[in-house]
This record gives sequence, structure tokens and C-alpha cells, in this order.
Amino acid sequence: ALLEAMSDDLNISVALATIDDMISNTNDKLDINPKDKGLKKETLANIEFIDELLGIGGKEPFSYFQIGVDEVTKYKIESLVEQRSEAKKAKDYAKSDAIRDEILAMGVSLMDTADGTLWEKI
Repeated sequence: ALLEAMSDDLNISVALATIDDMISNTNDKLDINPKDKGLKKETLANIEFIDELLGIGGKEPFSYFQIGVDEVTKYKIESLVEQRSEAKKAKDYAKSDAIRDEILAMGVSLMDTADGTLWEKI
């Protein structure tokens, strides 16, 4: 639908409405299953495509899941994530779990990946 709108004499209003629908549908699905990795991958691919096509959405893709978090809070979360990582490496799982719970109390969920820990506002 996005490409059709852009092919229709650059019908940007329809293109933006299509993007809005995609975001709304994605949010609805993530409300049901916030850990749907397949949907998150698909969403990131769509954001990259939109950035390539329209030049919008070009931030680090995962940063869109962190929108609404101020810089001071981001710094604190990143610091706690690093402390948690160090605790896990030291096999201090009680400390790691306590840090995870502290981050969760801030309204943030963590996802451990092969590339490190990602976080998102919930």
C-alpha cells in the first residue's frame, strides 16, 4: 500500500496514513505479545524500508522502542544494564535479578540477546 501511494503521484497523505496504520497494528499486536521477536524484526525491516524510501525513521531502529524516555533516565538505565551484565558475568544472579527488578519498576523491560541487552519502555 505504501509503494502504491508513492507511485500515485507521490500521494504522501495516503503513504503517511499507511505508515500510521502499520504502527497502530504493530502496537496492538505487541500489547498482546510484547516479546514477539518475529513482529519486532518485521517492524524494524519496515522502518528501514520507510527510511530508505522517504528519509524518515532513520534512527537506530531499536531506539524507537525507547521513545519517551529522557536522556537522564536513559543514562541511568544504560548504567544499570551494564551493572546487571557484570553481575551476570560474575554469576551473582541475586544482584542481577535485583537490578532487573529495579529497571522493571522504572517501566522498562529487558531483552537479552547475543549482541547484549536491549531495553524498551513498556
